[in-house]
Amino acid sequence: MIQAPNLIRRVSVTDAGMLDDLLNSAVESLIPDALALSEGIRVTRTGPGDYTVETTPDVTCGYTICEAH
Repeated sequence: MIQAPNLIRRVSVTDAGMLDDLLNSAVESLIPDALALSEGIRVTRTGPGDYTVETTPDVTCGYTICEAH
């Protein structure tokens, strides 16, 4: 079986007040693709103000999880 690549959005912020809006926007932009792939979405904090939002088969379809790297 060929696995589709993860679809990724990167979010970098310097203004903490914008963080929620930018992460929500990134997640919402991936929802149609995640559903089409029957995958969930993972949000990972990769550093101060830096986040990766990606579709992944490791997360149940319909769910979004958050973790720190």
